[in-house]
Amino acid sequence: MLETSMDMHLLHRAASAYYTDGQRQAQIAEQLGVSRPSVSKLLAEARRIGMVRFEVLDVPTVDLDVLTAQLQDLLGIESVRIAPGDQVQREYRGLGGLLAEELQGLEIRAGEAVLLASGKTVHSVASMGGMPRLPGALIVPTGGGQQEPEPSFQTNEIVRQFADRTGAEPRFLFAPAQTSPSLWASLQADPGFRSVVDLWDGARAAVVGIGGPYDGRTSLTSVVPREAPALEGAAGDICLHFFDDEGAMRTFPGSEFLVRLPLEMLRAIPTSIAVAAGREKARSIRAGAKAGLFTSLITDVPTAQAVLAGAEGAGAAAGSGADTGAEASPATPSR
Repeated sequence: MLETSMDMHLLHRAASAYYTDGQRQAQIAEQLGVSRPSVSKLLAEARRIGMVRFEVLDVPTVDLDVLTAQLQDLLGIESVRIAPGDQVQREYRGLGGLLAEELQGLEIRAGEAVLLASGKTVHSVASMGGMPRLPGALIVPTGGGQQEPEPSFQTNEIVRQFADRTGAEPRFLFAPAQTSPSLWASLQADPGFRSVVDLWDGARAAVVGIGGPYDGRTSLTSVVPREAPALEGAAGDICLHFFDDEGAMRTFPGSEFLVRLPLEMLRAIPTSIAVAAGREKARSIRAGAKAGLFTSLITDVPTAQAVLAGAEGAGAAAGSGADTGAEASPATPSR
């Protein structure tokens, strides 16, 4: 539910009358039996909690249809949605709106599982208003994380917020992201743990973030070592699965005991929606698509342009190498 101390139904009646029906505040006050200042407070509260949202559209500087087609063709995925403007500066509001549209189109039914990953971008969009109602759907975390100090990696809290926004049913994993061998074995035999992770298999959809390149990364879950030789040069990660520029997986000591969605299950999900913005993630997006870890991408214009520019730069470098007798490595096909 939306979080407020005011009467939710009163808020909705006032907001609907004012913003949808175009009534004056004096009329609304008379209908609701409250003072006009009270109506103003109700409308302000409706805006604050996200029951009412405003959007100032950008003046188009690029042809979004052309940019979308170019990016979809490059990545070889099923769907691309691009928000105008720099969404990092706007706290990902445009990405949240596009995610709502994407989920609405899936027509998710009661009992179907929607998996939710952690990370700064997913954390931001999960708490936004305007998400479609998903009554009876199950919102399931893709990994553990109850010990994480950063809110963006606290998976259960992200799941709770998203379930509140959609009217769905949350499922929680009471486990850390990184376990010891003994705890790992105990969890596999725990009925409560199994009842949640068994929902991963056959999930209807997933919403995931794309972690940026490992080297120099500023935001990283505490379970991933800051200096791991095996991860040096990694292009990014999705659900704690790290990959290089060609989409090949990278592992590190202890990764076999991570509580995370298995790679084969992630790839088997019919609709896996990656939400990512920031020019520094252009390389990560290209590599994640090569790894076949998402079917849909929601991003913004600057990021989309950076993805395309980086691909052109890589192609030019490969062509230069061929001219000097260097042998180019075969590209990993996108799915």
